[in-house]
Amino acid sequence: MRNILCVDDDTDFAMMVADILKREGYNVKIDTGKNMHSILRSDKYGLVLLDERLMWMWGSDLCMELKQNPSTRHIPVAMVSAADDIAKIKDRCGAEAYMKKPFELMQFLHLVDQLYLYKDEVV
Repeated sequence: MRNILCVDDDTDFAMMVADILKREGYNVKIDTGKNMHSILRSDKYGLVLLDERLMWMWGSDLCMELKQNPSTRHIPVAMVSAADDIAKIKDRCGAEAYMKKPFELMQFLHLVDQLYLYKDEVV
């Protein structure tokens, strides 16, 4: 199974992303970020979609934690946020890409397909 972790505290948005990506052959786990590290240890994930404005902390701080950890630094991170300066935030935290909300569906799917780490695995 091709696993993606969606870190967002907007449940409706996260569920929409999960539904869309499920149709594309991905298994999406949703989290607010509080369980992110244990989730990433529990299975192999090929992408983290990370919102910047979480209720309890900045997504970019979580991204920096991922990129500084030897066991998670290889996992691509896409910042997905309505923040006006999301391009600068992406550069500052070390994420591989960003997508500004609201986004165009085909662009989003292309981004996910481009970033997903384990492309050659059988679904």
